[in-house]
Amino acid sequence: MTKTRMIGWSAMVICGLGYASCAGVAALAKTGSLDATMALLLGAIAALIGECGLWVAAGCLGLTIFKKRQALFDRVFRRRKVVAAQA
Repeated sequence: MTKTRMIGWSAMVICGLGYASCAGVAALAKTGSLDATMALLLGAIAALIGECGLWVAAGCLGLTIFKKRQALFDRVFRRRKVVAAQA
Protein backbone atom coordinates (compact mmCIF):
# COMPACT_ATOMS: atom_id res chain seq x y z
CA MET A 1 0.00 0.00 0.00
CA THR A 2 1.39 3.38 -0.96
CA LYS A 3 1.97 6.18 1.48
CA THR A 4 -0.80 8.29 -0.04
CA ARG A 5 -3.33 5.47 0.32
CA MET A 6 -2.26 4.85 3.91
CA ILE A 7 -2.83 8.52 4.73
CA GLY A 8 -6.19 8.44 2.94
CA TRP A 9 -7.52 5.42 4.82
CA SER A 10 -6.23 6.76 8.14
CA ALA A 11 -8.02 10.03 7.47
CA MET A 12 -11.18 8.07 6.64
CA VAL A 13 -10.99 6.40 10.06
CA ILE A 14 -10.57 9.81 11.70
CA CYS A 15 -13.57 11.03 9.70
CA GLY A 16 -15.68 8.17 11.03
CA LEU A 17 -14.54 8.76 14.59
CA GLY A 18 -15.27 12.48 14.36
CA TYR A 19 -18.78 12.03 13.03
CA ALA A 20 -19.52 9.16 15.45
CA SER A 21 -18.45 11.27 18.42
CA CYS A 22 -20.59 14.12 17.11
CA ALA A 23 -23.57 11.76 17.05
CA GLY A 24 -22.67 10.56 20.55
CA VAL A 25 -22.61 14.11 21.85
CA ALA A 26 -25.98 14.75 20.22
CA ALA A 27 -27.38 11.65 21.92
CA LEU A 28 -26.01 12.78 25.30
CA ALA A 29 -27.54 16.20 24.80
CA LYS A 30 -30.88 14.65 23.85
CA THR A 31 -30.98 12.51 27.01
CA GLY A 32 -30.13 15.51 29.16
CA SER A 33 -26.77 14.23 30.38
CA LEU A 34 -25.01 17.21 28.80
CA ASP A 35 -26.12 20.82 28.84
CA ALA A 36 -26.78 22.58 25.53
CA THR A 37 -23.76 24.92 25.54
CA MET A 38 -21.26 22.14 26.15
CA ALA A 39 -23.02 19.87 23.66
CA LEU A 40 -22.81 22.51 20.95
CA LEU A 41 -19.15 23.14 21.66
CA LEU A 42 -18.13 19.48 21.73
CA GLY A 43 -20.37 18.59 18.80
CA ALA A 44 -18.94 21.36 16.64
CA ILE A 45 -15.37 20.32 17.41
CA ALA A 46 -16.13 16.65 16.69
CA ALA A 47 -17.93 17.53 13.44
CA LEU A 48 -15.01 19.72 12.37
CA ILE A 49 -12.59 16.85 12.98
CA GLY A 50 -14.82 14.56 10.96
CA GLU A 51 -15.07 17.06 8.12
CA CYS A 52 -11.29 17.58 7.99
CA GLY A 53 -10.79 13.83 7.89
CA LEU A 54 -13.31 13.56 5.06
CA TRP A 55 -11.55 16.18 2.93
CA VAL A 56 -8.08 14.73 3.50
CA ALA A 57 -9.33 11.23 2.71
CA ALA A 58 -11.11 12.38 -0.43
CA GLY A 59 -8.00 14.20 -1.61
CA CYS A 60 -5.59 11.35 -0.97
CA LEU A 61 -7.78 8.53 -2.23
CA GLY A 62 -8.89 10.57 -5.23
CA LEU A 63 -5.26 11.22 -6.11
CA THR A 64 -4.45 7.51 -6.03
CA ILE A 65 -7.42 6.75 -8.31
CA PHE A 66 -6.27 9.48 -10.69
CA LYS A 67 -2.74 8.08 -10.79
CA LYS A 68 -4.03 4.54 -11.44
CA ARG A 69 -6.25 5.76 -14.27
CA GLN A 70 -3.42 7.78 -15.77
CA ALA A 71 -1.11 4.75 -15.64
CA LEU A 72 -3.79 2.63 -17.33
CA PHE A 73 -4.16 5.15 -20.14
CA ASP A 74 -0.39 5.26 -20.56
CA ARG A 75 -0.28 1.48 -20.96
CA VAL A 76 -3.27 1.32 -23.31
CA PHE A 77 -2.09 4.12 -25.59
CA ARG A 78 1.58 3.09 -25.29
CA ARG A 79 2.72 6.45 -24.03
CA ARG A 80 6.19 6.91 -22.63
CA LYS A 81 6.93 8.70 -19.41
CA VAL A 82 7.97 12.28 -19.99
CA VAL A 83 11.35 13.07 -18.45
CA ALA A 84 11.87 16.70 -17.50
CA ALA A 85 14.85 18.38 -19.12
CA GLN A 86 17.72 18.78 -16.71
CA ALA A 87 19.33 22.20 -16.59
